[in-house]
Amino acid sequence: MRDYNFGNFLHELRTRRGLTQYQLGALVGVSDKAVSKWENGSSKPQSSILYKLSEILGISVDELLSCKYHAFEKKKAKGVFAMKKQLWNKAFEAMCQLYGDSSPIEITNRFFKEEAEMQKTDMIAYFDMLSKLKIEAGKEGEHIRVRGGKGASLVAYLLGATEINPLKPHYYCPSCHAVIFNNISDDCWDLPKRKCECGNEMHADGHNIPFETYCHVVHRNTSFDVSVSLEFICSAKSIVQEYFKDCKFTLEEREPNKVITFMIDSEKSECSVTLCADEELTRCKLLEQATAFCFDNAPFNSKDILNEFQKCNTDGIPEFKTDFMKNMLSAVHPNSFRDLIQISGLSHGTGVWFGNGDKLVEKCCSVGKLIAYRDDVFNYIQDKIIEKRLVDTGFAYRVMEDTRRGIYAKSCIPENIKSNLKVIGMEEWFIDSIGKIGYLFPKAHGVNSIKSALTMMWYKIHYPKEFNEIML
Repeated sequence: MRDYNFGNFLHELRTRRGLTQYQLGALVGVSDKAVSKWENGSSKPQSSILYKLSEILGISVDELLSCKYHAFEKKKAKGVFAMKKQLWNKAFEAMCQLYGDSSPIEITNRFFKEEAEMQKTDMIAYFDMLSKLKIEAGKEGEHIRVRGGKGASLVAYLLGATEINPLKPHYYCPSCHAVIFNNISDDCWDLPKRKCECGNEMHADGHNIPFETYCHVVHRNTSFDVSVSLEFICSAKSIVQEYFKDCKFTLEEREPNKVITFMIDSEKSECSVTLCADEELTRCKLLEQATAFCFDNAPFNSKDILNEFQKCNTDGIPEFKTDFMKNMLSAVHPNSFRDLIQISGLSHGTGVWFGNGDKLVEKCCSVGKLIAYRDDVFNYIQDKIIEKRLVDTGFAYRVMEDTRRGIYAKSCIPENIKSNLKVIGMEEWFIDSIGKIGYLFPKAHGVNSIKSALTMMWYKIHYPKEFNEIML
């Protein structure tokens, strides 16, 4: 029996993003005929690609499956949400342990900025829940993947809810806590090794992700999509249930043991946490077992790995195994890990690559200069504003949000916005580019995806037999 509700809803979401059936299919790794079948109700996508669809279409997995956007009535909740003060203290202590009791002003300023923005919300409790889920997964030899822009929060990183550090690229010494910010490289993965004055090897971190890209989520009812392996999803369900045992929530399961959604009432808002079985994470575990090498220990940011992407040798690599992505790699020819991160954003956004970024590349514009994420819009404008000796982020945030939501693409860029962009020194290509964009993904999402792809490439190079058996 045809499922017209799902097909019509998918068609609406796709057209809102300005995607053809071919483009949507290319982004999720299927043909345009498969997308056509989904939309006419004759078939539905497999659970393994539901999260990819949700990412590209800008909604949660639960909303996609229920064919509606969630709306909540505000109610008061109890339990873990009464522990927010302790969680903020925990995050601050984690910052001191990592960067020292006298952390640099760039870091403490970011922490207190996030605290001021989020302290009247329940976000920190959800970050703590995600951290607990990652810890328990690790105990069972499992991995989880938190989708979306949570990596824009330093607090989320300090609590362990994300592996993405949003600060600007920097070195830090785990021994003496010295910190050195680097203004040469655009991403920590491209930083060369460096020794501290105390003699110890310094660690490189930071992906230059402004918190402003996450602000639109902080003050609204939000959702967390978490990918887990099929073998771990029942355990993950129990962990989330235990965490929210003193709170009011409803539980919904679809495709038994494949998609589980918690609708949680808290003091400030309501939130959905969706656990989605992901075959890729199952294959990660199989690779670890076959090679006796931990996924998290792979030194993924080495030149030999980058070379394989430059040669488009990406069969079996998540995100890069389709002809669409191989063609983009050939067109862009990435020279750094920062370039690979940009490519992920260019491939996921709407109106970002086709008829926009691809044309700029043809004119010899470097991929690092292109607008691939909402973060790029904010950072480009804010840097220009700082050059004008202004510090407020209001204008940069406004333009970023309107670009992210496709406001300018639907109508046009208001003349006063164009005028202000020119006053601060934005180039014509930038103004033209934001006028074509229908939707932009958060950079934190791209960093997460690229880290997984790079790690898989490490296995492909060092354990080709096991990789081919499991991934191809």
